[in-house]
Amino acid sequence: MPSSFQSAKRKGMRTFITATAILMLLQTAVAPLSGVAAAASSSTDTKVTTASSTTIYKTFQSMLYKKNGLPAADTYLESHIDQVTTHHATLMVLQLENARNKALTAMTDRLLVPNVQDKMIKAYKLNDSFTQLMSRTNDTSLRALLQQARDSGYRLVMLEGSLYPIMNYMAFQKYISYVKPDIKQYINIMAVETSNLAADDGALVIGYQEILNRALNQERFLNEYPKSNRLQQVKNLMNNYTLYTFYGLNNTPLFDYETNKMTANAQKGYKAVLQRNSSEDGAFLTKLEKFMDIVTEAKFEKTATVEKWLEQNVPVSDYANY
Repeated sequence: MPSSFQSAKRKGMRTFITATAILMLLQTAVAPLSGVAAAASSSTDTKVTTASSTTIYKTFQSMLYKKNGLPAADTYLESHIDQVTTHHATLMVLQLENARNKALTAMTDRLLVPNVQDKMIKAYKLNDSFTQLMSRTNDTSLRALLQQARDSGYRLVMLEGSLYPIMNYMAFQKYISYVKPDIKQYINIMAVETSNLAADDGALVIGYQEILNRALNQERFLNEYPKSNRLQQVKNLMNNYTLYTFYGLNNTPLFDYETNKMTANAQKGYKAVLQRNSSEDGAFLTKLEKFMDIVTEAKFEKTATVEKWLEQNVPVSDYANY
């Protein structure tokens, strides 16, 4: 039987991991615009900037930073992105992402007002989009708010009993043909993440193989684009997936709280991914393989040896996104 200290330590770690996952879900770090410009301007295609491209870029900026300017700026960008350089296209897409992230907190606060939430939840049906929810209400002010949220680049999700706006990275897909390769890959990673959430209500809601596949895509990005302006965002994301992989979440722990046994689906999923990617040489797979060797020897029980290995090789503090 575990000591009271061990139980408290385990409970605290579970709560911390769950809180970290939810925070990452609702908020993506906003890269300073000066940093975006510096990163993009170091690319070779900045030398081919034309006067017309610069004019479009400046017009976009003036629209983006107006109050409630996100929908109009997005419409303008969609109409003109094929008329600018790759450098300016990349800058504008990243600035649009920054602006949407910055405005997300205010939009969240507006939707979480109790009477607004009550009206939304009353009309809500499972997996509703903003558009579908709009069609179910006759409240003109609520409909206008939902439309603004949708057109500002957010999607609707139910998290722990409340309706939230989160970033809709599928709305960036229309731009990936015009931006630099690292940002194209970044958008693809984030589109997968926000279209099919990994966690809800303190539990993992995607399969174990999907968890590993996402982590591997994130690792490939970090290895291929070590100077990307979105390096830190993907690092933060992979930190979460590392914790998902080796610890699970509060309501879906990797090791059962009562039996201390590793969940059977994780055993099967991890073995399958390791076998399928046996020819790939990466730090994440190497660590996972060593972990599976340790737990296999322990008959898939979280023994003191397994706990010691986790503390030494996957310390929670090293992967927490403070």
